[in-house]
Amino acid sequence: MTFLSFISVNFLLFLMVVTATYYVIPQRFRWIILLIASAVFYLSAGIEKLPFITFTSLVVFLAAAKMNHVYEKAEQEAEEKGLKGKERAQFLIPVKKKCRSLYVIPTIILVMLQLCYCKFGSCLLVFVQEKMYSWTLTDILVPMGISYYTFSSLGYLLDIYWRKQRPIDDFFKYLLCVSYFPQIVQGPIARYNRLADEIFREHPFDYRQVCFGIQLMLYGYFKKLVIADRLALFTGTVFGNIADYEGLTIVIALIFSTFQLYMDFSGCMDIVRGASQLFGIELDQNFNHPFFSKSAAEFWRRWHITLGAWFKDYIYMPVVTSGWLSKITISVNNKQGKDLAKKVNAAIPLAVVWILTGLWHGTGWNYVIWGIYWGTLIITSTIFARQYKKLTEALHIDTRTRGYQRFQMIRTFFIFTIGRLITAPGTLENSIMAVRQIFSSFNPWIFWDGTLYQMGVDYQDLCVVFLGLLFVHRVSVLQEKGSVRELIAGKNTVIRWSIYYIAIFSIIILGMYGAGYNAGDFIYANF
Repeated sequence: MTFLSFISVNFLLFLMVVTATYYVIPQRFRWIILLIASAVFYLSAGIEKLPFITFTSLVVFLAAAKMNHVYEKAEQEAEEKGLKGKERAQFLIPVKKKCRSLYVIPTIILVMLQLCYCKFGSCLLVFVQEKMYSWTLTDILVPMGISYYTFSSLGYLLDIYWRKQRPIDDFFKYLLCVSYFPQIVQGPIARYNRLADEIFREHPFDYRQVCFGIQLMLYGYFKKLVIADRLALFTGTVFGNIADYEGLTIVIALIFSTFQLYMDFSGCMDIVRGASQLFGIELDQNFNHPFFSKSAAEFWRRWHITLGAWFKDYIYMPVVTSGWLSKITISVNNKQGKDLAKKVNAAIPLAVVWILTGLWHGTGWNYVIWGIYWGTLIITSTIFARQYKKLTEALHIDTRTRGYQRFQMIRTFFIFTIGRLITAPGTLENSIMAVRQIFSSFNPWIFWDGTLYQMGVDYQDLCVVFLGLLFVHRVSVLQEKGSVRELIAGKNTVIRWSIYYIAIFSIIILGMYGAGYNAGDFIYANF
């Protein structure tokens, strides 16, 4: 069975069948249809990947159930003893420690070992093959969406441990939340309590909701097939042979790669959220127009929102409240003063988060440096926020003007593009080569001598990209003010259906597929 890629006709047919079946059967069985559909979708990528997600789901589910049993038994005992307030809290402390040592830590180790094996095993494989020529090794299998369902599962485990929610009693219902097919490939990273509330509540057929879902999917397909895949031809040509290009050619490729990544990733999220809305299930928003951001910190509150929220809740906050950080802060405060202690207390958690964020995105040294790059920017802006404000006041810069805010948005765009220089070429060696090639020549003539039209795309393609980006920008501006889909819904039937037909035929006519072209998977797939 071939993989049901979101950009395949097979997936659209699969989605139509699942949606029709979902609304035909009684409400109490609908979650079973979604579970079966998720199993079929996951198995289409290969049955050999099934043990990984099954192992993660089963281990986390059992650990959470055991932990909840221990908590309930302890709370019942405290109730029988008539313990209240501080006495009750003191009584439960050793119970929490027991759960941490018996269930939380071992489960996290097991699940993370599996994730690290899949994500970093290929690097170890290359090393072993280079050092031990007599060994014959097969490639490391990377299960579909392993980073997403691993993080989601660990978040569920920790929420049970912190008593933020109660566990589910039915393993198969839990498995559905882990493997829900619209989000398994590329996220968003689900929070169990929110997703379960959405999946298991009643969903009567809602024509308006279905229309909204289809509209969002069409918008995602436009971003992916019309813009991202067209730009991929250019960036793939340049970054695939960096030594053959120089100067502004690489700069243009970097800028294009920024647009490509955003259109690809946000386009996938639109397809995912739109597909889920067909069932009346709302998934978490993962993008909120990040290139309207005025700072690096704001950018990451708008880009890959669920990943940032996960790191904040399960890495940043535990580090901030940890005893070891408190000891470091107190020591610095006693020796160097309160001001430096505050900066250290702010910098260390952010540094931990960004090193791990870099490793989440990739396994090479370029991703470690990418994490350091963003971490340095955000730590610096956090620590020196007060000094920056004083500087702008001293220079009489009015940060409230529209011109200055546009400057901040452009600055944020190029900060992100510089970050792409670290990862887009593929390896750290290629990134270093790209930097050398950028400064090896100044070649503005590429804009008028036709050179740009010899790198996988022609003049017409670039015109389509330019117009497509203008269209997405306009839609984004409207979305900042309100719902575009609500705006379309308020139009009369002729206008509404005209918009639908224009959208569909734009994708059919302008999309990058057909004879001789093999559309690529989404960039963040298989993370």
